[in-house]
Amino acid sequence: MNIYFITNWRVRKSLRLLCRLFLLVLAGLLLFGVSSPLKSLLRRLPGAVASYSYSLPTSFWQGILEAGLPTLVLEAGRQPLPPQPGLVPSAVQVLNPDLVRFLTTEEEYYPLPEGQESPPPPPPADFAPVEEGGRHPLVAIYNTHNAEAYAPSDGTERTPGKNASISLVAAALAQALTEEYGVPVVRSDTIHDYPDFAQAYANSEKTVRRLLAEYPSIQIVLDIHRDAGLKEPPVAYINDQQVAQILIVVGSDARLEHPNWRQNEAFARRLAAKMDELYPGLSRGVRVQEGRYNQHLHPRALLLEIGSSNNTLDQAEKAARLMARVLAEVLRDLQRENPLTQ
Repeated sequence: MNIYFITNWRVRKSLRLLCRLFLLVLAGLLLFGVSSPLKSLLRRLPGAVASYSYSLPTSFWQGILEAGLPTLVLEAGRQPLPPQPGLVPSAVQVLNPDLVRFLTTEEEYYPLPEGQESPPPPPPADFAPVEEGGRHPLVAIYNTHNAEAYAPSDGTERTPGKNASISLVAAALAQALTEEYGVPVVRSDTIHDYPDFAQAYANSEKTVRRLLAEYPSIQIVLDIHRDAGLKEPPVAYINDQQVAQILIVVGSDARLEHPNWRQNEAFARRLAAKMDELYPGLSRGVRVQEGRYNQHLHPRALLLEIGSSNNTLDQAEKAARLMARVLAEVLRDLQRENPLTQ
């Protein structure tokens, strides 16, 4: 069920304040024993709180620890409303009957308080770009969360401290771009999420900056992830094969400065449109989230969620190879539009 509404970003703080006041009032009602009428009212909502209870399973708290607080998703609509000054067409997606879904909450890097030193950056030896197809790459590929894995194939969702199977998906994408479509690629296999998982994005920002400084020819920057928390694996049937679906995640300026994030969003929509054209069903759409995800470093930097933790590695690698063709065709379109693009 999709509910479309217009979000005015200028009143974000007011909306947050209202939400906090609502939560305080709700807590007060529960504290003073007015919960029974409230529960009765909530039960009348169609399908919204049918499973309401006071107890929460252990898996709920485990999800909180691993992925952060549950959240509703603001997802940009596939059919945007006509543009209006200061307004962003969006959609709230009710994700399941419990109104709760654990997403792969991407930790955003916040500047440390003044006087507090940040952890030392990885030594230069840890920066190991893997070049594919020459010294002038057009695409840069890396993994912020190197430990992400595909449980049906690996027996676990994460392997901390290692390049898990998500790195194999990134490698499959790089190989297909270079060998099948002649697109030069540089890929980093630097581990960013260990030993301090909370510093993963701060670490991968250093990697992206180094790549862009060393290879100014780069036109597209991709951070490869897999989603998590889905009840069923996102699968499409393409060319009589099961392939993992791909979600494009765009960061915004909601938390940190990112004045040009609309350029990243426009490129994301261009990719999604090409996916729909070449391989209907491959795309899960474009999702705009509050994190920045290092996308402020390049106007065509994006985060790709290739499948979820409950997809197989084979499905994810097949999706990556299809995505290679999408990227190659979009790159050629860009070069036709701007012949000076290297």
